[in-house]
Amino acid sequence: MAVARRTLEPAPTFARAFGEAHERLPGAALPALADWRRASFTRFAEQGIPTTRVEAWKYTNVARLASAALALAPKATVRLDQVSPHLAGGPPARRLIFVNGHVVPELSHVESLPAGVRVRTLARMIEAEPERVGEVLRQVEDDPRSFTALNAAFAGAGSWIEVEDGVAVEEPLQLLFLTVGQPAPFMSHPRNIVRLGRGAKLRLIESHVGLSEGQSLTNLVAQIDLGPGALLELDRIEQIGGDATHIGKSYVRLAQGAKLAQTVATMGGGLVRNETEVLIEGSGVECLLGGVYLARGKEHVDNLIRVHHAAPGSHSDQFYKGVIDERAHAVFAGKIIVHKDAQKTNAYQKNDNLLLSDDAEIDTKPELEIYADDVKCSHGATAGDLDPVALFYLRSRGLPLAGAKSILTFAFAAEVIERFADETARRLVRAMALARLPGGDSLGELA
Repeated sequence: MAVARRTLEPAPTFARAFGEAHERLPGAALPALADWRRASFTRFAEQGIPTTRVEAWKYTNVARLASAALALAPKATVRLDQVSPHLAGGPPARRLIFVNGHVVPELSHVESLPAGVRVRTLARMIEAEPERVGEVLRQVEDDPRSFTALNAAFAGAGSWIEVEDGVAVEEPLQLLFLTVGQPAPFMSHPRNIVRLGRGAKLRLIESHVGLSEGQSLTNLVAQIDLGPGALLELDRIEQIGGDATHIGKSYVRLAQGAKLAQTVATMGGGLVRNETEVLIEGSGVECLLGGVYLARGKEHVDNLIRVHHAAPGSHSDQFYKGVIDERAHAVFAGKIIVHKDAQKTNAYQKNDNLLLSDDAEIDTKPELEIYADDVKCSHGATAGDLDPVALFYLRSRGLPLAGAKSILTFAFAAEVIERFADETARRLVRAMALARLPGGDSLGELA
């Protein structure tokens, strides 16, 4: 009997794209960086595209990427009226705006930043400080994840954000990634580096928006490093196109007393996969991870979270809610690992889901792995439909069925939406959520 493979060999088009692009990537003339990129691509080819036989990918099938004819993303132009609906942070915000992975300087604005704050494209940092950047990029190369190796092979797109010790950035910073469909399928591989020094503070808004249909792959990697006592408020908004695949992984390190408040909203996408790997290295850390996803049609949304408590006396919270309609499929796999020395850990995890259709599907897998004996940890997951009593109450007050359902569904999702740190981002997500609900147009005042 033939045994199904755990991984698939990538199509030759990946090697062709790398062969055509590697001499044009930032820092290509630097032998050490060029060698590292080639080694990364070799590692990707050897690791292959994961199949559903790999436990972490059990419910998300990306096998079609193995045979996809993907070229590197071309540059594209956008109009200001296409960009403006997706701006967040208000007038004071600074922004880096990318289209198909390429920065658009005329739309970006990162000047006049306070002393001690550096916001640059990754390409510019590679040219300016190649050795330092290379050292940071290599910090995650031990992860046996083929998409991280693929991102490394094409490293050059994305951003570098650095805040020095004691600097509190008052103005929000937005990274806006726009995808414009093309006649042929394409891929981009942005990498965002966020480094906050001791006691530094930053509010970051990260937006991923599909402006038009077309087959594409965005393979995102983020490296977030918070020094002692640092604070990062990270709002992420995803409004991906129906033919697009968005796969991302965030590597997070939290030093003593650091705080991360991350909230993610996924409002559609052909296939969206968000992975978050958190290492809590110090005591007194607070790690708050919230997420809301609204999937419909044949959309697929997957959230995978791993929080490692490696030090005593820290707190983590995972709170995710999903609304799944029609034939959509959502996945939540959250895991808390409390290591041997992490006594006095307080960890919480919950995933609630609302199924609006008999054909909608949710696979949820909350996990605890505890090696310490003086901890407080809990987890749970629910899946169900709308409360018929609440629905009857609203209809008895004269609301039509679609409007009553939308109010209850919006109220269900709003508990996470209200966690967004930035008010403008909160309003954008509210409007996106209402637009995806039957009868939601009539409830515009809720946005």
